[in-house]
Amino acid sequence: MTFTKNWITSFPKQALSIGISVMALNFPVNALAEEFQSVEESEQQQILTGKAIFKKYGIADDLPKLGLNSLVQGEHLVEHVKRSTKVGDEERKSEVFLIQNTDEKGNIDLRIKYDPAKLDENEDIIKEIEANTKIEYRLRNYAQSYDPNSVTATELGNGQVEIAFNYSKFGLPQDIAYFRFMRVKITVENNQPVKMIIKNTRDFAYQNYRINDYHQVVNFETYDNGNVGVKNKRIEANGENSKGTAVSIATIVEPVAFYDGDMEATVVNQERLSQVSDPRYKEESVKLDRVFPLMGDLVRRQGIDVPLPFGVSVAYRNQDMNFGFSDFDIMGANLNEFFDPFKSVAQVNAESLSLRGDVNILPFWNVFGYVGKINVDAKVDAEYTGEIGRQLQDKLNNKLPGLGNAFCNELSALCNSGTLNVPLHLEYDLMGVGTTLSVGYKQFFASVTGSYSRTRMVGTDKWGDGILTVQPMLGYQLADYRAQIFVGAEYQGLKPNMEGSIQGVELGGEEFFYNVGVDLDKWAYLVGFNKQFGKHYNLTVLYNKGETRNAVTLNFGYHF
Repeated sequence: MTFTKNWITSFPKQALSIGISVMALNFPVNALAEEFQSVEESEQQQILTGKAIFKKYGIADDLPKLGLNSLVQGEHLVEHVKRSTKVGDEERKSEVFLIQNTDEKGNIDLRIKYDPAKLDENEDIIKEIEANTKIEYRLRNYAQSYDPNSVTATELGNGQVEIAFNYSKFGLPQDIAYFRFMRVKITVENNQPVKMIIKNTRDFAYQNYRINDYHQVVNFETYDNGNVGVKNKRIEANGENSKGTAVSIATIVEPVAFYDGDMEATVVNQERLSQVSDPRYKEESVKLDRVFPLMGDLVRRQGIDVPLPFGVSVAYRNQDMNFGFSDFDIMGANLNEFFDPFKSVAQVNAESLSLRGDVNILPFWNVFGYVGKINVDAKVDAEYTGEIGRQLQDKLNNKLPGLGNAFCNELSALCNSGTLNVPLHLEYDLMGVGTTLSVGYKQFFASVTGSYSRTRMVGTDKWGDGILTVQPMLGYQLADYRAQIFVGAEYQGLKPNMEGSIQGVELGGEEFFYNVGVDLDKWAYLVGFNKQFGKHYNLTVLYNKGETRNAVTLNFGYHF
């Protein structure tokens, strides 16, 4: 029976390559797939409705962006930012200047100038302003920042009109996704915007705080050239930190000067312009552009949030497989006469842990690679026919009547049919590569992931045959919760047989090899759920169910 045990020992290695290759899953619910919202002709009338209201009362379509980003006012500008943060009884104050310059190709040079004496020593305000400024830079070309279906107009009399709307749930980056909880009101007087007030409709997370009261007031001014700009912007946010301590944040933004394409200046505050020109002020450059994803700016101009380009994730998977056999061929000898393949079954449980790195080459194209470890507990029930014992019984009876019968009486297990139970515990290394393509429309998204994985028994240097896995998915985004649900299928390019050899095991001077027919289904259904936490983290839960396999996968990822 040694040859049978050797074959059984080798079996999980191949079953593992087939059944566990799904560790290469790419959970393709990135920000692009969640928030892609190209505008179809069938929706033009809805969008025009919102734009028509704006146009009727003399509001520029880009005006709502000024609540998100004051840098969209011009290609060349200087503005002053003053911030106060109070946590309990401790208050920190800082102020800086932001200087933006745009070249002929549209590339932006953004700098922070400041007097070190006006920065709080306990607060890294430069780093924080740099992070916020990067967000504003990404917003400068957003096509549609507000929800056109939410726009309403109320005439107040005396030439005043109140325009109200919500920000879009889809076009906002993760960094400022809390703006989807805001309600905006613009006061218009004689077809000129005077004030914009933004308030929250529910609590939200901001940096390390929980904000329950957000109030932003933007006062507008019409300059001599007829352009409307921000006179000043004040933001007040109140809430608490993780320890329950009261937090109050106040930010005041005031423009200093604007410059048009011919570098003609509109000076709003001469005193501050003189300050920023002081050579004693220190300067920090804000690096805005990133190589990946390629074509990122092109996609942003369509009002689409682009996912952070790089990611790492850890995945845990628990998979069960139950399947039968169709043929036993060991060392070139067919053993179906001695072991009934159609009555033999295998039960395999595998737990795996893998580490994956990925990058978004294009906004809709992700590539990844992964390595991991897999522990396998398997039980093979091989149905023994008893034919070996019966053949020995006949030969012994021919030589000496009754000898074969006595032999079988002593070794009944050899002469009678029965099930041979073999428990196994094996460990494997895992590696693979893959790619994902994704596209979406408003709340809906679709993606397809392909991966190629290989396994190797620990202690050997030979990798098993590669397995191709393909996952098509359809999903729906719960925009208010930054979560997605999805359904799909999983295809594994399984062969109707498993063949291979066991390194270091020989029979008759020849390495042990086998070719076993298996009854495995190539398809399994798939359902899943993904939740994003801020702009960096996400948790994915995935469940697979097929005729011969089922699995649960947990994936925790970080993008930067």
